[in-house]
Amino acid sequence: MIALFVFILLGIAYAQTEPYALGADISWIQQRENSTVKYYHEGVQQDPFDILKEHGFNYIRLRLFVDPKATIPNESESPYSTAGYCGTDSTIKMAKRVKAAGMKFLLDFHYSDTWADPAKQYKPMSWQNLTTVAQLAAKVHSYTKETLEKFRDNDVLPDMVQVGNEVVSGMIWPEGRNYSSGGKGSWADFATLVNAGIDGVKDVDANIKIMVHTINERNPNGWLTNLRNNGVSRIDVFGLSYYTQWHGEPDSLQRVAAAFAANNNNGDIKIAVAEYSGNHRLINDIIFNLPNNKGFGTFVWEPADWSDGTYGATLFDWKSGTNNGRHSNELLELYPQMATDYGTTNSSSSSSSSELSSSSSASITSILNSPLSTLNSQLPAYYNLKGHSLGRKKPTEPGLYIEKKGKNTRRIIVF
Repeated sequence: MIALFVFILLGIAYAQTEPYALGADISWIQQRENSTVKYYHEGVQQDPFDILKEHGFNYIRLRLFVDPKATIPNESESPYSTAGYCGTDSTIKMAKRVKAAGMKFLLDFHYSDTWADPAKQYKPMSWQNLTTVAQLAAKVHSYTKETLEKFRDNDVLPDMVQVGNEVVSGMIWPEGRNYSSGGKGSWADFATLVNAGIDGVKDVDANIKIMVHTINERNPNGWLTNLRNNGVSRIDVFGLSYYTQWHGEPDSLQRVAAAFAANNNNGDIKIAVAEYSGNHRLINDIIFNLPNNKGFGTFVWEPADWSDGTYGATLFDWKSGTNNGRHSNELLELYPQMATDYGTTNSSSSSSSSELSSSSSASITSILNSPLSTLNSQLPAYYNLKGHSLGRKKPTEPGLYIEKKGKNTRRIIVF
């Protein structure tokens, strides 16, 4: 007999050991402000940290490069910043603003001089003479420890550290790949470097949480199993990047998250979407409503700057004229309702309950498509996320679905 567990995505509050993370990566903010970009909410210029805080955000993620001024041969995105943005000094300045805003802080170590992602994991230029895993492990440990000591000296220690960025194929190539290439790389070598980073974190403060970060494809749950089987056990949060154009429709995220929750129901490790753009409410509903409090939270990626076109949009629009700059838009207004529904509401929210309900309803209507609202049957009908009818029999295949009964529409997860 198939056990069917349906979790209704209506913002039901579960007991949390700590508040659900409504987070954002806003590492570009400092660079934009220094090039005279201003940020506005309802036509009034404000600090972007305050705007986000007032809309329910409670966690900020900042990326960190070893030397963003360094030039990597034959790399178009190098140097990342001749001014040193996203280096240690500039990130400490940003961290002070995170703390001043009363939000939690996730520090994302790329262990590279520029973007580390599935396509590239460049060894820092100043580490080029380190050619063995043992040498690199010692450097990862000392660099992580010494960097965090600088943050501690400025009273801005992170609440959580991400050891590597999108390290689906390992980190610090070629030695730290998680597969063999040219006689270098293995899961054991990759795990050695991850553990070295964790050691560096714990040497400074044992209470700092640890996130490991991959992507929502290439069997992420199998990736986590391999990492743990190779000796990486001190993990608090399993982070995923999820972008629709690269990682599939939201039901693919739901399947991965549901499998994670099922496979890890006896441990303390939780799951987070460490990067996303678009489908703001839906992605958060998927993570928040996982069983056994397995959802840690989400971090929307560069919401004042970056859009993935068809699949997502920024939370701030560029407007020219008298108040030239980035202005908050209707998508940002989804977050106060999420904060309320997930039990993370702060009293400084600027939106009324009626406005929040309206925003949430508008979002759901947009996602579900208006033709569904005309159905009047007393028996529920079921649809996939693209609006295709699945008939009146409740789905049994794990996934995310739309249930419509009369004028009432809701989204359900089947585990």
